Amino acid sequence: MPRIDIGHITLNCADEGEGPAFVFIPGLVGLYDAWSFQLDHFAKRYRCVTFDHRGTGESDKPTGPGSYSTGVIADDVIALMDTLGIEKAHIAGTSTGGCILQNLALDHPDRVRACIFNNTWVTADEFITRVALTRKRIAESYGPEEYVKVSSMFTSGADQFRHNLDAVMELERRALETVGDVEILTARLDMMLAHDRSDEIAGIDKPAMIIGTVDDATIPYYFAEDLHAAIPGSRMELFDDGGHYSYRRHPEKWNTLIEGFLAEAEKTV
Repeated sequence: MPRIDIGHITLNCADEGEGPAFVFIPGLVGLYDAWSFQLDHFAKRYRCVTFDHRGTGESDKPTGPGSYSTGVIADDVIALMDTLGIEKAHIAGTSTGGCILQNLALDHPDRVRACIFNNTWVTADEFITRVALTRKRIAESYGPEEYVKVSSMFTSGADQFRHNLDAVMELERRALETVGDVEILTARLDMMLAHDRSDEIAGIDKPAMIIGTVDDATIPYYFAEDLHAAIPGSRMELFDDGGHYSYRRHPEKWNTLIEGFLAEAEKTV
């Protein structure tokens, strides 16, 4: 996929299909490949855009103070949309990508048509903090390769290792090939823990679908309930299983759900 200079950084991107724009934001691992099951489906009707986060994949990997925050990556999304000539888009964000989407919906509401918050959170509680700090200690103690392997366990979960192993290993392969150094990994984990727009979430006024998974061992499903309670008029769906990558474990279910949601949203936005 092409690397695109968005003015202040170069991002590795995918841009497929024609129609209304639909932007997919990856989670903390940061690789656009995580959305492969969605790109294949939605590119039949939408212009689908996704990217490797800064610090991941084939995108630039800056270092130093201020290089990583959910707000900084939200600014990257806006710059990417500007570069690609996209005025407004439906936007899906999973995990940390859902936090980035919160920033977009609050700070750039004129660029967002509808929001899909997938397996994400409002602000880190004790459980999320312990998961993030465990991953951080793995990176610091054992290096990037072990960090990637442990992260696969957290994000994919046992169910996908059992039933979707080829896809898990393919995503892990690219992560291992392109992973940043420990400084970048720890900065991105700190970014995750620093995110907090909890006092403003009720200000999101776009059509919003919120998806959680009951067996998610990375981001507990109760955060989907919190987001649903906070965002006026939002819809919520809880999957029984699928771990943190519910949209990859059950792509047909996820895609059908979102297809219907967007059809309704497009009547009002």
